[in-house]
Amino acid sequence: MEIRSAVAASFVLLLLSLSSFLKLSAGAELFSWQCYNGSSYKENGTYQSNVRSLLASLAANASRSQSLFATTVVGTSSDTVWGLGLCRRDITNGTECESCLALAPVVAFGSGDYCKGVKDVSIFYDRCIVRYSPHDFLTSPDNRQVQSRGPSKEAVIPHDAANRYDALMVSLAVALAKSAAFNTTSRYATGVMVSDQGFTTNASDDVVRTIYGLVQCTPRGPCLECLQGLVDGMKFNGSVGGHIFGIWCNIRFEKQVFYDGSPMLNLIAPPPTPPSSPLPYGTTDGTRWRQRAATVSTIVLGVAVILLSITVVFLWRNKATTQLSYQEDGDDPESLLFDLTTLRRATDNFAQENKLGHGGFGAVYKGVLPHGREIAVKRLDKASGQGLKELRNELLLVAKLKHNNLTKLLGVCLKGEEKLLVYEYLPNRSLDTFLFAPEIEKRLLLSWEIRFRIIYGTARGLLYLHEDSQIKIIHRDLKASNILLDTDMNPKISDFGLARLFNSDKPSTTTGQVVGTLGYMAPEYAVLGHLSVKIDVYRFGVLVLEIVTGRKNTDAFEESSAGESGTLLNYVWDQWSKGTALATMDPMLECMVAEEGEVMKCVHLGLLCVQENPADRPTMLEVLVMLHGHASSFVAPSKPAFTFTFASSTDDIVLSASDPGVQSASATPSVNEMSVSEFEPR
Repeated sequence: MEIRSAVAASFVLLLLSLSSFLKLSAGAELFSWQCYNGSSYKENGTYQSNVRSLLASLAANASRSQSLFATTVVGTSSDTVWGLGLCRRDITNGTECESCLALAPVVAFGSGDYCKGVKDVSIFYDRCIVRYSPHDFLTSPDNRQVQSRGPSKEAVIPHDAANRYDALMVSLAVALAKSAAFNTTSRYATGVMVSDQGFTTNASDDVVRTIYGLVQCTPRGPCLECLQGLVDGMKFNGSVGGHIFGIWCNIRFEKQVFYDGSPMLNLIAPPPTPPSSPLPYGTTDGTRWRQRAATVSTIVLGVAVILLSITVVFLWRNKATTQLSYQEDGDDPESLLFDLTTLRRATDNFAQENKLGHGGFGAVYKGVLPHGREIAVKRLDKASGQGLKELRNELLLVAKLKHNNLTKLLGVCLKGEEKLLVYEYLPNRSLDTFLFAPEIEKRLLLSWEIRFRIIYGTARGLLYLHEDSQIKIIHRDLKASNILLDTDMNPKISDFGLARLFNSDKPSTTTGQVVGTLGYMAPEYAVLGHLSVKIDVYRFGVLVLEIVTGRKNTDAFEESSAGESGTLLNYVWDQWSKGTALATMDPMLECMVAEEGEVMKCVHLGLLCVQENPADRPTMLEVLVMLHGHASSFVAPSKPAFTFTFASSTDDIVLSASDPGVQSASATPSVNEMSVSEFEPR
């Protein structure tokens, strides 16, 4: 009996080993690679050494990551290399992921027709993707430049049925893209399309009735937009399968199952209908998207030109009314003028049930335009003595800004006493409605992957404002309620009513009007009125610590070990000093297996951003580099600046007695669920 048991156990181990071997063999299939010529490195030089370190780091970090994804930056100056690694989500353990990514050096350094000596390389295996480059491609997820297509050549659908087969693949791709985009945890979807009428291939005994598909996005970057870009370009010319591999998202189809697990989506192909007017061969739903987009763009452009002409006439005839001229550079906003009647109908005459929130500017309402587009309308309070300047400021600044992590301004309406701004509507509203929600179900929606994505996207938005936009801007009111979330939970910075331009040649100035929200104010700004991009960095640091801890900066904490007042910053610093920084992590994250290394990195980064000396705080460019790097390379933070003392009510905050000229102010938490500023102190 013991011999039989031993034999059985050995047989089971043999089967398990064989299964693992087969999986690794499948993962080892090299689909494609791209060597971007234009720069090369010397063998055994610093850049090559950095690439080796980077590839090893990617394999190790991605295998330990819940999302099977990692980014890394190695080196300095001209030898810096940026890298990304992603494994397919049907991989069940980190060992398989690491084994796949560990094959990248074969392409990077191996002999043969590979990429030896090339600085910029993309590698596509069956179950993993690797890219490294001397350029920082991580800050701008652009899938077009790193796309690799390679349709399968096993079998081909005859010409007369190829168009319909390609259309079914597009239909499946669109369904999978939507599923992956809404699955914010994995950004991955698999599915099968079953057709009652089979497709005969060039192989006489081969009839295809099913199409298996898979799509995947990286945990960062716009997922649906990325996949739609790939779908728009799909054209397999009757091939029964194929793949479109990009760095930030990818699509694959086959006539047989090629992924592990059951399909997430099961679709039935509609019966074929003879077209009344045949489309040109190769036209698919993706092509139609482009055709419709071109038509709509032409119509919108024509309407925009007409409405802009009306706007000029309107403003010329109403010089006696309030003008929105920009005093610093004299530019006028290039915005679309909305009709008041249209906005009244869209918001049901600003009905209370459509109200999203109310703040210093006025109320914010949800609306639906006649063609179905949802909008958010900011309405200046008629009786308010403040807000007109902020409206003008926001209109003139935001009209010049275009970035994925900034809210999009759609237009303006000025009619009598009504002054309104129209924005894109973001259904998930603001970060604080999830992060500080009393309902556990809402807070559980903020997994660590989503929180890190929010931190990363917010950093990108601020970097754009500080360095990359045509006008350099200090936001001055960054906070959780001013971070709006789109359908994929990607962050968009909103509310530019308090924003200020700055001269990059003179990065620091002094203001006599200190505005914003207490708890997020840098000390040099709140006390002395010193204005620089570092006050936004300070706010970003506070926001990062709120995201990690799930606590408001206005919450009351126990007194620190040093006997100082219990604020969020003091609490985190106290735990950091004790070596127990992970104790600050939001308990909700413990239920979702957060990446401890990334949590520690964000705590470290947050503390660096809230240091007392502005010169010690990193720039937003340095912040982004650190988000890609390892905390072990960070400098040690100094003690956070600025403390608060709490009155009897936790909602009343008083600045510490460093400046008797600054008045106390209420810091009532935001309840707007949209974009609102708090204007205090004046």
